[in-house]
Amino acid sequence: MTENNYRLEKEYTIPFEIFREGYTEFQKKFVFPQANVTALAFIILAVVFVFAVIQDASQYFAYLLIMVCLAMAVRQWYNPRKLRQNLFDVFKTMEETVYRIGIGDNFIDISTVSEGNVESSDEEAEDDDEYEEEPLPEKSRIPFDQNFSLLEYDRFFLIFSGKTIFYIVPLECFSESELEIIRGLKSNK
Repeated sequence: MTENNYRLEKEYTIPFEIFREGYTEFQKKFVFPQANVTALAFIILAVVFVFAVIQDASQYFAYLLIMVCLAMAVRQWYNPRKLRQNLFDVFKTMEETVYRIGIGDNFIDISTVSEGNVESSDEEAEDDDEYEEEPLPEKSRIPFDQNFSLLEYDRFFLIFSGKTIFYIVPLECFSESELEIIRGLKSNK
């Protein structure tokens, strides 16, 4: 199928607030459950070592293991939140990046059409003149297979391919008939 045979082709931007909501929902669905289970396992392990210390206070290695387990539990809780904040900071600098979605009969193509205005200093601007502009990333094709899923929220769609690749598509950029085409993808699987 060629690009001219899309059922829907549309350019859109993602406002920061929608990106923040979308990424938070992605983390709630795929990142936090695993991180919380791992943190809980480390806490349980720390409690086991506490009981070992209660029974025999001379087990100095158990003290170290308690501290390591608690540190790992805190790390499992903290890292996804830190990653989210770093990603938000990067997204804010991208401002008005334009994306294109193309919906075919058996796939969705999502691509970056133009990069947003990245703030840079005068010194960085001089360096940019010396180098060629980096090419935009290649188009991503998401087939309608067992890995594809689509979730609709109040302000956006989350399009998944597996548990690691996701795209946020804001509702506000589409007409009602275009939204119906996207909603129809739930039954295409």
